[in-house]
Amino acid sequence: MSKTSLSFAIFAALIAGPIALHADTYSYIINAAAANGDPSYNFTASGTMTGPVDPYNSAGVDVTAITGSANGYNFQGVVDPGTTDSQTIRTEYGYSFDNVLYPASDAPHTDAAGFLLYLDSPLGTSLAHVYYTGVTSENPGGYEVDVVDPNEPGASTPFGVATPFSVRRFSIARASAPSAVPEPSTFWLLGTGLACLAGVAVRRRYATTGV
Repeated sequence: MSKTSLSFAIFAALIAGPIALHADTYSYIINAAAANGDPSYNFTASGTMTGPVDPYNSAGVDVTAITGSANGYNFQGVVDPGTTDSQTIRTEYGYSFDNVLYPASDAPHTDAAGFLLYLDSPLGTSLAHVYYTGVTSENPGGYEVDVVDPNEPGASTPFGVATPFSVRRFSIARASAPSAVPEPSTFWLLGTGLACLAGVAVRRRYATTGV
């Protein structure tokens, strides 16, 4: 094997790992009605959720970003989108959540902890907590959504009072094929590998021609 081929093989092996890392994107739809049954308090949301595969449970995806809106108000992001995983339940604003999504068709799309989202509203930043409660006669969908203003727990919001919304429809579907998300180290390795290949080419030319 020539030096150039060997260098290229090493370079390819070094960057293979980082390039394999990716975040999956899923479209979501949430249709819900307030517990008091008032249709003016219905909650409808749609958009996309994005995150990498959970390192502790390959069936789960750690939701780290969200786009879309609910009742005309935009989602700002996911609460605590750092190193969440299915073995870590976090508590903030009085909510327990793990931000793990289960996209498989034979499993709930979120667990009892669910995910916690920042949502715009006329009152400022509200919170939307989507979680799985289990199928019951009162809640055949098995999911609920709480929407509250974290600065005024229990206060009215554009979506009604802070009582759980019984979710009539909560669905997730892959929005696109997995896309590679290179880390900074990937670009460093790419630059280093190209520099090494250029150096080897120059040395071979010098050894052959003396120029």
